[in-house]
Amino acid sequence: MVRRQGVICLAAAAILVIGLLAGLVVPAGAAGAFGDVSGSDWYYDAVNFVANKGLFQGTSATAFSPNAAMTRGMFITVLGRYANVDAAAWNTGAYHAFSDVSADKYYAGYAVWAFEKGVVTGDGSASTFNPSGNITRQEVCTMLNRFATVMGIALGQSAGAATFPDDGNISGWARDSVYAMQRGGVVKGDEKGAFNPRNPVSRAETAAMIQRFDSACGGYSSGVQQPSGTTPGPETSDPNSVTDTPAALIGGSVSIPASVIRVGLLVQTQNYSTCVTSLTLQDVGGAGFEYGYMSGRQFISSCIYGGASITVTTDGYKFTSVDNAGVSYTVSGEAFAVRPLSGGATCVNGQYRYKGSFELRQASGMAGYITLINFVGIEDYVKGVIPYEFSASWPLETLKAAAVASRTHVMSSVSGGAYAAYGMDLVADDGTQLYRGRGITYDESYYANTDQAVDQTSNMYLTYGGSLCVTAYSACNGGMTRSSAEAGWGERPYLVSKPDPYEATVAGEIGDWTGRANASHRVGMSQWGAYSMGKYFGKTYDVILGFYFPGTNLQYGA
Repeated sequence: MVRRQGVICLAAAAILVIGLLAGLVVPAGAAGAFGDVSGSDWYYDAVNFVANKGLFQGTSATAFSPNAAMTRGMFITVLGRYANVDAAAWNTGAYHAFSDVSADKYYAGYAVWAFEKGVVTGDGSASTFNPSGNITRQEVCTMLNRFATVMGIALGQSAGAATFPDDGNISGWARDSVYAMQRGGVVKGDEKGAFNPRNPVSRAETAAMIQRFDSACGGYSSGVQQPSGTTPGPETSDPNSVTDTPAALIGGSVSIPASVIRVGLLVQTQNYSTCVTSLTLQDVGGAGFEYGYMSGRQFISSCIYGGASITVTTDGYKFTSVDNAGVSYTVSGEAFAVRPLSGGATCVNGQYRYKGSFELRQASGMAGYITLINFVGIEDYVKGVIPYEFSASWPLETLKAAAVASRTHVMSSVSGGAYAAYGMDLVADDGTQLYRGRGITYDESYYANTDQAVDQTSNMYLTYGGSLCVTAYSACNGGMTRSSAEAGWGERPYLVSKPDPYEATVAGEIGDWTGRANASHRVGMSQWGAYSMGKYFGKTYDVILGFYFPGTNLQYGA
């Protein structure tokens, strides 16, 4: 992300209101010093808590103004004080990210800290923060949840899981955070049980949320948070200063939609076509093929033919298959399926070898053309991705992280994906993941390292809140990841904007670092950064995943 030094000033009225928080000091004695806070008020203890900790200041020498609305600038200041942020250290031109945050504002350093940490990503725009806007209940939950994630805070689960009656009013990007705070006892419903996600939050309500959050995490304390070096963020110039927070393997299992996936090898979609007029399949084991059809994701055998190689054409109504002995077979209909009798690999058009079964379809609207879909087990699929998306010579721990990310990525795409209408879960090109099975120019020893990485992480997935993550990855990020929101993918608390010092250390190995970064979406895991973590810093796969997908866990599929 391009960082801009803030130059836009707030309106005079907004400056006056926000200045109430910044300039007036709470007298000793905390809540008892405020004439508008009495011991009988429901928020008395919360005000006492935040005042004693120095998180809030009064709106006058004797007033707290409990019913006044909190602004976004106020809230990030309170959260920054709670985190023990050295705001002055962050408030330099080199760190500014938001165009509407000027360096002379009391919240400036806290806003920059929050941006660099991934606690905030902007307000409808990656370049604006809207500090004078009133903060809503769902926004407070989102910032608190992100704060817990990036700080490695485990919240207690004091309240049973519940669904608010106005759940439909909660924004999709805030839902996980709202319910994380609900389970932790940080937020509750009103007298009717409703959450009112879009309502502004008062100063008293904010004080109560902060007190409950502190209780849920068992009392948070931190050393002074200062940026390191002179480049953006606290984790930029020295990778050795990064605190390892691995993606932890936890109990329970995550539900996966299928164990066999459908990959379009030669496809026809709305956007493009790689269909062919003639298709040659060879059973590498030499035994020949079974003919049949696909019932869901299961191959149903109809007959067996001994030809080790078959060439298939179509006239748009039937398929004609000729084996290597010149024997011809005719299959009528829109589709039929084959699989090798050897149980091994099938070579497609003399190029790549794939495991599993194959469905041949009439290409829609293209008479005489064939679509080819590979039905393959998830582990064999991942073994056909990693050597091509990454490199078989890279460190084993990097490749293990890649295997988990690849496996999770495809399973999160299976249900209702963009290619479901075409009978596929995804295609084999690098628009999703580059899938090539085995190349005919390499022997099996070439794949030993990548196969080991897949086997050692077999059936392991990356999850967040018990659900499969969207494990985006790209070649490189230029030293700074983008959040999913910045990429236009919606808010995901584990896809945040953060500095990547690991990738920066191998910039010389990447070549045109800036150019490749600009051509990448830069969300999630950097392939080159993961390489650096494994090769030069000895990081294990769970640490690599935890760095690029903070707050996530590892679970086995079921």
